[in-house]
Amino acid sequence: MCTFVPKGQIMKALLYKTMLVVLLAGAGWNCSPFTKVYSEEEPGVNLSKYHTFNWLNNPEVKNGNYGPLWLNDGTQTKIRTSVEAQMSRYGFKPCDDKPDLILHYHIVIKNEVLYVRDWSCGGVFETPGNYDRCHRVQPVHYREGTLIIDFIDTKTGNQVWRGAAVGVLDDMKPEEADMRIQQAVDAIFQKYPEKPIPQAIP
Repeated sequence: MCTFVPKGQIMKALLYKTMLVVLLAGAGWNCSPFTKVYSEEEPGVNLSKYHTFNWLNNPEVKNGNYGPLWLNDGTQTKIRTSVEAQMSRYGFKPCDDKPDLILHYHIVIKNEVLYVRDWSCGGVFETPGNYDRCHRVQPVHYREGTLIIDFIDTKTGNQVWRGAAVGVLDDMKPEEADMRIQQAVDAIFQKYPEKPIPQAIP
């Protein structure tokens, strides 16, 4: 039995799929929910000299156009626990008294627009007979989220390392949002220039 799907719904689905393919393929992250993952470090800084950390007392959350799902207490707790687990992998220890590093994170969420070819031209082309050149474009609106993690030298107050992950946000359940946060933190720490500490063999 065939089910009729209105043309408008088909076009909408195609446009959204095209948007995701362009975003992910263009960034080289075909198998990742992130369009970009990057890091930068202070030139000349020896990151291996840092061993302890603590969090900034009042973590700043930089707001763009956002939904409450990404800025609640549960989300912030998930970010911290995910980061702390990664810090442990790299040999860092939490410390309340004069830590080597202060950790700080930002969440930036903003609305973006991607213009894609409108495949619903319906046979209207700029050049008659040139059926593969439909030049009309269709705006597709989406939300882009960025998680940024900063390492700050406690003694100097200078940022010595920053990692960030950028991705397209969609409507997710809380557990799906937790998984996306975990994936973002894991991807960021893959850019950390030092190597994880091998786990001790029992």
